[in-house]
Amino acid sequence: MRTLFSISLFELFVGGGGRLTALGPVSLRMVLFGMCLCATLVAVLFPRRRSDGVLLAMQLVLIYLLVHVAGLVVGAINGGDPKEMLTEFQQSLYWLAAPFFALMIQSEQDVRRCARIVQIAGFALAAIYLGMLLGLLTGILRLNMLKAIISSSGEVVFRSGEFFVYKGFLYLGVSIIFFVALRGKYWGALAMFIAVALVFTFTRGYVISTSSAVLLMLCIQGRWRAAAPALFLAACAAFAIWVYLPSMDVKVTGSQEFSTNERLQDIAFMVEHVSVKTLVVGEGFGSMINDRFQVENTFLMVLWKLGVVGLLFWMLPLALCIYHYSKILNRRRNPLANAYLFGTILVYVQTATNPYLNNPIGLSFVMLAIFSLRKLSQLGGQPAERDSGIVTRVESLA
Repeated sequence: MRTLFSISLFELFVGGGGRLTALGPVSLRMVLFGMCLCATLVAVLFPRRRSDGVLLAMQLVLIYLLVHVAGLVVGAINGGDPKEMLTEFQQSLYWLAAPFFALMIQSEQDVRRCARIVQIAGFALAAIYLGMLLGLLTGILRLNMLKAIISSSGEVVFRSGEFFVYKGFLYLGVSIIFFVALRGKYWGALAMFIAVALVFTFTRGYVISTSSAVLLMLCIQGRWRAAAPALFLAACAAFAIWVYLPSMDVKVTGSQEFSTNERLQDIAFMVEHVSVKTLVVGEGFGSMINDRFQVENTFLMVLWKLGVVGLLFWMLPLALCIYHYSKILNRRRNPLANAYLFGTILVYVQTATNPYLNNPIGLSFVMLAIFSLRKLSQLGGQPAERDSGIVTRVESLA
C-alpha cells in the first residue's frame, strides 16, 4: 500500500490532468485511483495497521457527497445537460480517496516521505521543462513535432514561441514552498532553478500564487533576511511577465487582455443574475455562467452552482489546515508544518485564477496537507531539526 501511495502521489504531482498517460478513455490516474479505493476497502475490512484519521476522512467524503449530489439534483430540476452535469461532478470525485490518504499518513516519517515526493516532483518538472526549452532553442527538438505530440492531450498551452504552460506546473510553485520551508542542503539553488522554470511558463497566476505564499510564509516565520531577496525576485518575475514579454510579443498582450476581460465579464454576469435562490441552493451542475459551463475562478463557480453551502465546503479544507497548524507547538519554527500550510495557501490562491482545488491536481495536495498537519499536531509539533537529507534524492538528480 505504501508503494501504491507513493506512485499515486508522484503521478498526481507530475501528471497534470492525467491525459498524457491516457489510452483511449482510460488513464493511469484512473487505474491508480481505482487501486487506491480497493486498497482502502481491504484495509478497512481487514485492519492490520493504524487507521488514525480515517473517521475524519469519511466524514469529509460524506459531506462532499451530500453537497455535490444536491448540486446534481438542482441541476436536473433546472434542466441541466446530463452529460455536462456528470462531467462537472466527476472532476472532484478524487475526494473518495481521502480515507486512503489518511491511512497512509500515520507517522512523522510518512509526512516527511510525502514532502520528499513533492520536492522530487517539482525538480523533475523543472528539469524536463528547461531541458525541452534548451532542445527547442538549439534545434535538437522541432517545435512543430513537439506541438503535434503534446498539444492534442489538452494538457499544454503554448504561450510565445517555444514557451508553454502545462497543468502540472502547479507543483513548480508548491515545491518551491517546500524547498524554502525545509531548507535542506542546496535549498536556495534548487529553489532558484525551479523558479526559473516557473517564470518561463509566463503564467501570471503561478507567479502571484507562489510569490504571495512564499512571502507570507517568510513573514510568519520571521525570516526577514530571506524575505527581502524573495520580494526582489518576485518583482523581477512580475516585470518579466507583465512588461518584458508583452513588449516582445504582441500575441501575449492580446492573450492577457482577453483572459482578464473574460474573468471580468464572468463576475459582471454573476452580479447581474444572482438571486437569493442562487445563494441558498445554487443553480446546480450544468448551469451556465456567461455562456460557459465552467469559469476560471473556482470559488465564484462553486458559489454559482452550489450556493453558499458549497463555497463553505470548499473552504473547509483550508480551515482544517489552519486549525491543525494552530495546534502545533512552536509552529513558526516547524519546517514541515509551514511547508504544508503555505503549499495549501498557494493552491487556494491559484484556484482563484484557474480551477485546481476541485480537480485531482490541487485536491490531492490539499488532502495530503490536511492529514499531514493533523499528524504533526498530534505529535506535539516540536520543531523538527533541519533535515539535510530531505533532498538527497533530488541532489542525485541535480
